[in-house]
Amino acid sequence: MLSSAAMGFNWILLFQAYKYTTIPIATLSYYCAPVFVIIMSPFILKEKFSIRKFICVLTAMFGMALIMLTSSNSGGNYNHLKGIFFGLCAAALYASVVITNKFFKNLSGIETTLIQLVIAVCVLFPYLMITGPIRLSDISVGSIPYILILGIFHTGFAYYLYFSAIKSMPAQNIAAMSYIDPISAVAFSAIFLSEKMTLIQIIGGILILGATVYGDRTKKLKSLSD
Repeated sequence: MLSSAAMGFNWILLFQAYKYTTIPIATLSYYCAPVFVIIMSPFILKEKFSIRKFICVLTAMFGMALIMLTSSNSGGNYNHLKGIFFGLCAAALYASVVITNKFFKNLSGIETTLIQLVIAVCVLFPYLMITGPIRLSDISVGSIPYILILGIFHTGFAYYLYFSAIKSMPAQNIAAMSYIDPISAVAFSAIFLSEKMTLIQIIGGILILGATVYGDRTKKLKSLSD
């Protein structure tokens, strides 16, 4: 229940981030989730906080600081700092989902995902009722195809491809390919939405992704040595 609630509110905060800032900045803020996992794991999972993990956290924080400082001075109709805040909160919630999944027993990946998605919907429904009445009539006809595409293709079918890949590919390859997510977000937003990043923001994004890659590499090397 806790994991599903965190997943549901993670969706809300992530889409709020997209509302207030550009897709690249929101995605890079959200990609601080692995860093939050590194910070939370010593307290919850009793994992050792090594010097390498400390370097990863500092590097990611410095990269995030570069993005925040340059975003605060940028123009446009965005409220970048508010968007970054929502993105970081969404990242923290997603990190809690990763942490709580460590405690699940005797469940496959597909079963875990299906159960969490169903419960997340049940958790979000009361939230929608509290925040305001649900008026399906307010949804424009032109938005319906995009909502269906987002739900069926980008969520359901994407999960199907992901868990199918887990069965047939090494974990190292899957982890490496996960970094296509923020890179493609930057590329697609520039091509289709004309959203661009400054050089300093790009450097900040590289630092965030580099810290995450370094953290994954550290875990892989440790598992090989064990």
